[in-house]
Amino acid sequence: MALWLGCLVALSGCGGGSGGASFVGFGLNLTQPPAGLSYAMTSAVYEVGQAIVPNRPTASGGAVERYAVAPPLPAGLALDAGTGVISGAPTAVAASAVYVVTAENAGGSATARVQIEVRSTPAAPSGLTYRESAAIYTVGQAIAANAPASSGGPITGYSIAPALPAGLLLDPQTGVISGTPTAAAADAAYTVTGTNAAGSAEVTLQLAVQAALAAPASVAYATPRALYVTAQAIVPNTAQVIGGTPSAFSVMPTLPGGLSLNALTGAITGTPAAIQPLTTYTVTASNSAGSAQAQVQIAVTGSGSWVSQAVLPTGRHYAPVVRLQSGKALVIGGFTASGVTASVLVYDPAGNSWTAAAPMLTPRSDGSATVLPDGRVLVAGGDGAGISPMAAAEIYDPIADTWQLAASMAEARTRATSTLLPNGKVLVIGGYSRIPSLTFSQTAELYDPAFNTWTSMATPLSSPRAQHAAQLLPGGNEVLVIGGINRSGFVTSAERFPVNDSGATTPVAGTVPAANVYTSVLLADGDVLAMGDGSSTAMRFDVATSGWTASVFSSTRSLPTMTTLADGRVLLAGGTGSGGVRLTTAEIYNPDFDAWTSASSMSTGRSAASAVLLSDGSVLVVGGFSSSGEIDAVERFRP
Repeated sequence: MALWLGCLVALSGCGGGSGGASFVGFGLNLTQPPAGLSYAMTSAVYEVGQAIVPNRPTASGGAVERYAVAPPLPAGLALDAGTGVISGAPTAVAASAVYVVTAENAGGSATARVQIEVRSTPAAPSGLTYRESAAIYTVGQAIAANAPASSGGPITGYSIAPALPAGLLLDPQTGVISGTPTAAAADAAYTVTGTNAAGSAEVTLQLAVQAALAAPASVAYATPRALYVTAQAIVPNTAQVIGGTPSAFSVMPTLPGGLSLNALTGAITGTPAAIQPLTTYTVTASNSAGSAQAQVQIAVTGSGSWVSQAVLPTGRHYAPVVRLQSGKALVIGGFTASGVTASVLVYDPAGNSWTAAAPMLTPRSDGSATVLPDGRVLVAGGDGAGISPMAAAEIYDPIADTWQLAASMAEARTRATSTLLPNGKVLVIGGYSRIPSLTFSQTAELYDPAFNTWTSMATPLSSPRAQHAAQLLPGGNEVLVIGGINRSGFVTSAERFPVNDSGATTPVAGTVPAANVYTSVLLADGDVLAMGDGSSTAMRFDVATSGWTASVFSSTRSLPTMTTLADGRVLLAGGTGSGGVRLTTAEIYNPDFDAWTSASSMSTGRSAASAVLLSDGSVLVVGGFSSSGEIDAVERFRP
């Protein structure tokens, strides 16, 4: 029990005589789907009763057969299903909202976001941009129409100063710059002003006309490193090109499913369909004179889902859970409504069923549980009946379903940490005992399963501590010990404990937040993510620099579960929130971005639950407690 201090597909040439090849499609749909859908006005504020400037889409890829929008547009506005143009005159005030337009054909679809607000009074334009803010054109070559995008109130007229280079024109109604330059012009700034009855917005373009075609000099993206969420339409990621105007954009490798690249503008748009790790994509902007490239890094996360599982025969908390080599999960002891228990349960993920295993030789909760290399499970320390600290240890054989008494530790330890070392031995660090009085351990012990012996380590901790976190660092030579409590209160330091028992730990610079109970996980790059009770801040330990960085998540939590997912993300679930509320919410840490995103919520709010990663990549969350007592509900998170 935690101690609280203050608490193509085979399209074969079937046949093909001398007259030529013949091909059979076998019903395959070879239509190219639309791609890179975007609108001239991505954000607009309209006035009730006033006809809007038609908002027209552009798209690359296959020809669009139909358009649809969700949710329905504000009253009075309509989407032309054939052209995608949004037009009309709004008839009622409408709060600002995002509308997702989908362009479809037989080959697939593309999406774009348009934000619309309807007010009772006119709104001035609030923003004006152009597809190309800087361009070098070529004498005698027609330019790709440079169309504006605006936000705020719709623009009814455009003007430019100074006059454009000879041969180029600004459409005063649409703002589109087009034409064919007839003479070279030095690089210069041109200010385009978009106006309506309520005001205006300006943008400065940098344009030049050269005597010969120039290749694009550089290309860059508004968001060069992006984290997206499945099933959520992304904000278009636009390309900015310096130098010659590209005639086409391409990308390698193929963008994540649901995202597309507009081959004319280079904009990346859409709605990602599946989770994927951080991947680098190379976008090439080219014309007949050459090309330029930009790299865009994209990762896609998701919120996952929870599925209720068979309930525990007996609700419990402070019960360690481990995954056996068979893939089944073992729940060991814990604290029940009747007190500390020796009961042990086995969960079979394939059958979603619980069976009773042989009980422990001694009831205990809050003990450490470690799966040994041979598949047996070492359980050491914890609280026995009457909440008495234990030095006793025992080993479970899952094949024989038997418990065998192991040698006892030199000290009784509750809320110590247990770390499996590369040599198969187990290092137990710190902990506390209530008998004969409350004491906190500054020592560590090493268990050798080959000889069933415990060896007291000569190396002391710099500070006695319990309810801390411990994580084996890459290389297997040190264990990072983080936070905890002792008789002086919260321990806000961390230290690196030498596995070779060299005699002294290495202090880690800086402090960690004060907390009753710490938990930690190892990240794929060797860094360590840790968090303490009652906090909304996680701490990431950089193994290379031996320094800390803070990462804030959304909810304050005490005694949540923290589990590294198979793809390297981290699931943080449940716990006790502000006001003592047992939380159902969960969050996901995305290490590549040092960022948290929301996960789906559990059905049952719980604190002090146990969690384990199963072989199929799902996470089993077991038991815990709430204001009504021990919980028997079990849920499984599918990423």
